[in-house]
Amino acid sequence: MKRMLLAPSQPEVTHAGYTIVEMLVSVAVFGLAFIAIGAIFIGFSTAQSRASVSQRLLNEGNFVLEAVAREIRMNAIDYDCGLMSSRYICLTAPDGTETHFRFNDPSAPNILQACSDPVSVGVACSWINLHSSDVDITNVEFHVFPQNDPFAPNAPDGDIFQPITTILMTIQAGVGRGQQIFDLQTSVTSRLYNL
Repeated sequence: MKRMLLAPSQPEVTHAGYTIVEMLVSVAVFGLAFIAIGAIFIGFSTAQSRASVSQRLLNEGNFVLEAVAREIRMNAIDYDCGLMSSRYICLTAPDGTETHFRFNDPSAPNILQACSDPVSVGVACSWINLHSSDVDITNVEFHVFPQNDPFAPNAPDGDIFQPITTILMTIQAGVGRGQQIFDLQTSVTSRLYNL
C-alpha cells in the first residue's frame, strides 16, 4: 500500500484594506461628529454673545438708574415745580439749585435727560443725555408718593412723612434673536427733610 502524500494546503491570501462600504460608514460617522461639534460650538458662541449683551445692558441700566436715584437722595422733591408728571421730576438742593429729569420729550424721543443748572424764569436748561446710543430706553416713569407735599403748611397731620420716589425703567438692546429687554425698578427717599 502506497501512501499518498498530500501537499500541505496553502493558506488563503487576504488583501489588507477597507471595502467601499466601510469607508462610506466611517466618513458618515466622522461627518456627523463634526456637524454635532459645530452645532455645539455655534450654540455656545450664541449663548456667550447673548450673555455679553445682557451684562452690558444691565450694567448701563443700573448705572442710569443709580445716577437718578443718587440725585433724588441728595435733593428734595420740588412739589412746586409745576412740571411734575410720571415722565418729569423736579428736585431742589439746599443751595437752591434745581435738578430736572425728563423722559421722552418731543425734542428727544426715548431719551432720558437731566439738567442740573440753576433754573429760573427765562433761563434755558442745558439738557444732557444719560445713556449711550447702544441702549434703548423704552420707558421711564417717576412715581412720587404722596402726590402732594407732605410738608406743606396745609398738609394733614397724618400725611407728614418722607416722600418715596419709585423709578421704573425698561431698557433693550440687540436685534432679532439677540434682543434683550429688561424692566428695572428702584425706590428711593431723599435724605433732606422739609426743604
